[in-house]
Amino acid sequence: MNKALSSSHQTHCINAFHVYDWIQKKYEGELDVFRSNGTDGIISGINLCDLLLQRNRFFIEAMIVDENGCPISPERGITITELTNSMTRSKKRLNDEENCPVLHRAVIQKQGQYLLTLVDKTTGQICRSNPIPFTIRETVYLYAPLDTTIQVDVTSVEFNVAPSCINNVQELRVEVSICQSITSGYAKTIEIEGSYITTREDLRPSHCKHKSC
Repeated sequence: MNKALSSSHQTHCINAFHVYDWIQKKYEGELDVFRSNGTDGIISGINLCDLLLQRNRFFIEAMIVDENGCPISPERGITITELTNSMTRSKKRLNDEENCPVLHRAVIQKQGQYLLTLVDKTTGQICRSNPIPFTIRETVYLYAPLDTTIQVDVTSVEFNVAPSCINNVQELRVEVSICQSITSGYAKTIEIEGSYITTREDLRPSHCKHKSC
């Protein structure tokens, strides 16, 4: 059998992220509340009281979009910024025990846009809102000492849109749930040794002998 043979070795430098701490965290919160007596115009011309009487026919959903209102993945549609930095993150001990680790308080901001879609399941008719901007600020605690940076990767986003009609006052409440992976660390250049290999001949079945059980 002809094996793939190493022909030469080279040292390569690559940039890697040295991780200090890593957490997986879900953010859950309210994005917006629209009311029929407001000036936002989101539910202007739509009678939520009538829609609630026909729940089996209509439903309202939300999705992340770009500035043109086109659906986009959360990782591309949500901009994430740390409002603190390694110099301004305050420290917090989890409890009073001396051997308990000290964590750092970081404030993370997420910005993006979403739109609301009203769907008539009977006719297939769809009514869309304009893109609605949102800003979310949340506090996280992780080990992030001086000169480290914080990276946030959004893995999934789910919306809950709840219409209501109480005493003819119409309200549309939008809540969001965001799953995210958060790491702290710093960029580091490391060396790895690589090698180039040559190809081998393709093996034909007749060349392989299999032992019977």
